[in-house]
Order: sequence, then structure tokens, then C-alpha cells
Amino acid sequence: MTSHASIIQLDDVTFAYPGMASPALAGISLEAQPGEHVCIVGPNGSGKSTLAQVVNGLLTPSAGSMRIGGIDPANSAESALEARRMVATVFQHPEDQMVTSVVADDVAFGPENLGLPRGEITRRVRASLAAVAIESLAQADPADLSGGQRQCVAIAGALAMDPQVLVLDEPTSMLDAPGRAAVRSTIERLREHGITIVHITHDVDEALAADRVVALNGGRIAWEGTPDQLVRTPTLFAELGLDEPHTVDLARQLEARGFRLPHTIDAQLLCEALADELRTRRISTAVPTPQKSRGHDASQPAEPALSFSQASYTYVDPPHRRLLPFIHREAPRVPYAIDCVSLALEPGTVTALMGRTGAGKSTLAELACALKLPCAGDVRVQGASTADRAARSRVRRAIGYVGQFPERQLFAATVREDVAYGPTNLGIAAGDELDRLVRDALRACGLEPTDELLGRSPHQLSGGQRRAVALAGVLAMQQPILVLDEPMAGLDPAGRDRMRRLIVRLRTEGATLLLITHSADDAALLADRVAVLDRGRLVAHGPARDILRDPRITLPQNDGLGLGEPWALGFERALATRGIDLPAAPLTVDELVEEVIRYGTAHQPR
Repeated sequence: MTSHASIIQLDDVTFAYPGMASPALAGISLEAQPGEHVCIVGPNGSGKSTLAQVVNGLLTPSAGSMRIGGIDPANSAESALEARRMVATVFQHPEDQMVTSVVADDVAFGPENLGLPRGEITRRVRASLAAVAIESLAQADPADLSGGQRQCVAIAGALAMDPQVLVLDEPTSMLDAPGRAAVRSTIERLREHGITIVHITHDVDEALAADRVVALNGGRIAWEGTPDQLVRTPTLFAELGLDEPHTVDLARQLEARGFRLPHTIDAQLLCEALADELRTRRISTAVPTPQKSRGHDASQPAEPALSFSQASYTYVDPPHRRLLPFIHREAPRVPYAIDCVSLALEPGTVTALMGRTGAGKSTLAELACALKLPCAGDVRVQGASTADRAARSRVRRAIGYVGQFPERQLFAATVREDVAYGPTNLGIAAGDELDRLVRDALRACGLEPTDELLGRSPHQLSGGQRRAVALAGVLAMQQPILVLDEPMAGLDPAGRDRMRRLIVRLRTEGATLLLITHSADDAALLADRVAVLDRGRLVAHGPARDILRDPRITLPQNDGLGLGEPWALGFERALATRGIDLPAAPLTVDELVEEVIRYGTAHQPR
């Protein structure tokens, strides 16, 4: 790569935060060309966000040098300002970038500060809102939007700056399937216009769509190369702490069962190769026993752990009806974030709550935990109404809540104090028992509770570590019902794997979980039942297998919601178009492997 063409050039960059034992970045040398899409991956705490802040000029390297468009920001204040104008950033927490109470004004804020003409500002605002498909929210208040919608506003605000470099720090972690697709399309369009994308992500599919992948570990570059180079060396995924692409996972599992398949990220290529194998070769593996579906015995009904009965909630004050009896006109309709929802969660089950961004999922979660009270209907936790002040203490002891940004729940001076606050406040434990609860909760969240960690400020930790501490603070209260709002967002693959194992363990131990997720694959892996919201109304609820196989829910065609289908189910449908009809519709890659083997043993070539 030739440096004279580079829009970004980092030479041996080191950055250390005050008081930290080791630098966050150590000897980073990296270049990027105009129009190049570079994905930065790596485990939580590896230095990805620090690198983003060096590139956008918010942090000055402790050692080494950095240039943007040939300009060294360290030369002078004027150089720093000129370099910063070339770079726009979308941070992990979009609400930190909100400065006004109207979406269109927020997107216009940057161009206005550049002193652009009013017509150009209007053009940029409209184009940026359209690029992320939120034109209808132009006059909304960002404070009233969901986390995913606020993320779209932040991206639009960055695009309105017409940057040469766009730094994206986990831009799709809170978005639904259509939102993620819109961001990916936007990235591709920006590349075509010569804008360089520095894209921090934990999503391996997003990384594999880039021109180049740079993996960080411990503040250093652990690996750098093209997506093809990464796929050709499957062991790299585990070594770099990345999820295997579904295609590689499927090919690897079937190879262990005697198939010869290519390692590729091209699902269509793999599908063709697998269909050819099934038509021409003999399968010697015995037919496996079909898996039993998850779920509780319907013959043993139990009182719901959590229930909503015609529950409604609005962020707008309901209008007072002051119409005279002889005037026949309807009062204006109030927009409801939650509209007449009736839903019951059985004890010891996992219910995945799904829906488009802004469908009302987070509002329903806050109603469940008595953080909001319904304006109509009823919400009950273990039979106690959240509106009953006398039962409020009982409700608080029964249900725990981990919000979209759990790190915002941190407030104490040390990790120990933060995790211990809930059990202490509820009077659950003290002394050695409290210490045990704190340490066990941290271990369950993937953090080793050393004295050094326990004594640190939680605000000195990486984003993923802060999320783990916040979750540990909830787990330490040992509440039988948990509401988890997008718990996988912002976690690296190892963190997501720990979270999935934790959810399975909690369910096995009898906990009831309401899991808000945009991931059909996570719903397929973890949920007994799936509930779907659309514009505040419950439009589907039933066994996970039934809901996730319903094209009206998963696919965008024919006015479907387009929430996305499990990858394995889409692959099974692709096989069917090639004349391979599997015995049953799989929802996970493991199930897909077993169905392929069952098909192969039942359809031996002559």
C-alpha cells in the first residue's frame, strides 16, 4: 500500500490512559485509502474505540504520528481543526451526540456550524435521513425514540457533514434487520463516492463485507488481511476471537460427517456444492433421533410469572374530553407506544420479544419492571400489580432489568460497591455472603473478580467490561424474573457466547426471562416462545419454531414485517429450490446439519 495515496496514515501510534498499567494502543501502524472500507475487529478492551478516537482527533497519540489527508493534527490548532473536518464519527452511544429536541435540527447541527447556505443544509438533511430510512422521524424528539432510531439519527448527522472519512463504532448493534441492511447499503454508496469507512464491529458478516479486516488484541494489530484470506484460514476465526460465518460453521460440521465442501462466505456457492453432494454420494451416517421441541408441558398450567392484560402506554398526555353533548366529533387519537397488549410469560421460560426498531419493545420492558405504569390495562409480576404501591417492594424483589445501555446503570466508586448495591439495598446479604454473591455474579458475566478489578472504578473499564459489571449487579440480586433488553449488543463473540450460556443456565435454574432481541438466530437458539410487536400492538405470539418459520413475520415480501429469519432456515429454503427438501425446517446450524444427514440417509443414490 503506497502512503502517498492514503487518506489515513498511522505510524507506530501509542496511546496510554492516565493511571492505566498498560497502553490502550501500542505501536499501531495502519493506512487506509480513499473509498476503502476497513473493518476493525477484536475482543472488548482490545483498543478499538480508542483507535477510533485517535483517527477522529479526539485523542492525541502519546507516541508516534497520525495524518488525515496528509495533515498532521499535532502541528497546530489550525491543522487539528482542518483534519477533524475531514472525519465524522458515530459513537457506540448515539444519544451522546444528540443536541436538539428535533431530529431534523439535530442532523442539521453540524452543517449549520460549518456556515453552509440554508439550501445546502436542507439538501444534506433530507439526503441523510433518506439514507438511513428515517424521513418520517424528521420532526420527532430524539428523546422519544428507541435506541435503534437514535442510532439512525446519529448516522444521519454524521453523513450530513459530507466527510471524507466516516468512523462507525458498532453502528448496527441496536438495529433491526431492515435497519442493518440500510446501513450496509449506505456504506456501499459512500465507498462509491470515495468516502473512507473505518468500521468497528463485532459482526463477522459485516467484517467479511469490507475491503480489509484489521484485528486488534491487547492494543496491537494481531492480524490484517482481506476477507478471502480470513476465510481461507478457518482457524483464524477462533484465534482472533471472531464468530465463524454460518457458511464456514456448516461446512466444518458436515466435513466431520464425511462431506467435501468449500470453505466460503458465499452461501449460494455452498448451497450448490451441498446439493451436488447429496445427489451423487452415499451417506453412511446413521439417522439421528429428531430433536424434541423446547417448551413446557401444556397440561401443567401455572400462574404467569409476568403478565400484561390490555396494557397501554403513551408518551403523550391523553387529551381531556371537553366536548359539549350536542357536538358530535371524535377527540384526537392519542399515539400509543404500547396499545392493548395482552401477554403472559410462564415461569421458567424464555420469551423473545421481537419487532422493528421503534415497535415498543423497550417501553414494554419498562412497563414490566414498573419503571413506567400503564395508562390503561394491567401489568402483574408474580400476581402483584405494578400499579399497586403497596406491592411495589414485592415487585422490585421479583424482577430485574438490564436496559439497552446497562453501563448507564453504573454509579458507584468501585466495581465491588456497584455490584453489591442491589443485594445490600434489598437486604439479601451482608458480609461474606455478600462478597460471595458479588464474586459469583462477576464470574457468571465473564469477569474474574480479582481484588484489583473489585477496587477499580467501573468507568475505567472497556465498554464490554462495563456492560458485564452492570449485568452482574442485576444477577447478584437473584431475582426470579429478568428482562434483558438487547443483552448481546456491544459484546464481542466470547461475550455473546457467555451471555447465551448464562441465559440457558438461568432458564435451567427456573428463572423466567423476557429477552428483547433483533436476532432471529438468538431467538432460535434461546427462546421457548416469541412475541412480536408492531407499532405498539402484539401481532404474533407462540412457540418459537412457529413464529420464526412464519414468512409474514420474517420476510419483507407481501407486506411482511421483515424481521429476518434464522440463517439455517434461509439455507434450507435455498436447498429446496435446488430439489433438496429436508425432512424438517431447521432453525439452527446444528439442526441443519442433522436434517442434511437425515435427508442423505433417506435418499441414497442408486
